[in-house]
Amino acid sequence: GDERLELRTLIEREFFRAFTSPEESVEEIVAVADKAIPLLERLGDDLGLAKAWFLKSEVHVHACRWGARAENLERALQYARSAGDESEQSNLASQLAFAVYCGPTPVDQAIDRCKNLLAELPDDRSLRASVTGSIAGLRAMKGDVDEARRLHAVARALYEELGQRFRIAARSLIAAEIEALAGSPSEATAILRWAFRELREMGITSTTSTVAAFLADALAAEGSMDDAIHYSKVSEQHAADFDVVTQVMWRVARANAAGDLALAREAVDLADPTDYTDIKARALLALGDREGAAREYERKGNIAGVRRIAAASVRSS
Repeated sequence: GDERLELRTLIEREFFRAFTSPEESVEEIVAVADKAIPLLERLGDDLGLAKAWFLKSEVHVHACRWGARAENLERALQYARSAGDESEQSNLASQLAFAVYCGPTPVDQAIDRCKNLLAELPDDRSLRASVTGSIAGLRAMKGDVDEARRLHAVARALYEELGQRFRIAARSLIAAEIEALAGSPSEATAILRWAFRELREMGITSTTSTVAAFLADALAAEGSMDDAIHYSKVSEQHAADFDVVTQVMWRVARANAAGDLALAREAVDLADPTDYTDIKARALLALGDREGAAREYERKGNIAGVRRIAAASVRSS
């Protein structure tokens, strides 16, 4: 007879389903969240509303709709603040920082948002690790490579203190992108090889397939085409159909390694409905559309990405 408890239980069940059977739960997640939100508003349950809006944001992750994800998380964060639940605030702020890193939020605006998130809970080490890592990636987009590397080292040290092994491996995607934007493909490859081994040892298939796709692309950039094709196949084998970033990136990697323009076109088509600037630009580059890729990076404010395309154009001319 406790309606609030019942609603919170339904929300937690959907979170569990989202992590264990995400391919089956998208419509259910939306339905549960949409049903729960007005009922929780009537009950005045701010913490329940924070969890409901967080749940609603989950449907945008695999689809790479980072702008919508950020909007839902902002709503959730407001309710978590009202509830006075710092643990929920920390988790939501961490997720929000990553959303503005990946999504269409311009780099300078994204950095400011991340700094404000840190200022709200300055003593939370887990939040500091996550947000600092996102700022590191954003700094790399601005071309501040030394600062980006320094910040990533700070974030990694915090994760190590906390024993968050999975976070270190998963956020290696940011570390690798810092090196790629710095023009150091071998360093990017080394980081992703390590992350791939770590995640495979943990048995986390979904994230491993994503890292394999980015590793394959880094290997292609390095000139290791056979290895690039191998890891693209590993990624393809384990990638879920609904996992857009992985589906785009294994195609991008193999297109770059094997010169397969048909796969590059597929990657562009898959990336087009998203607002994930980086994979859209990478797909366009695999197709040979440097101008289109540069426009994507310019929208984000990814100066380093634009410079990298310009440098590649000079080398090929």
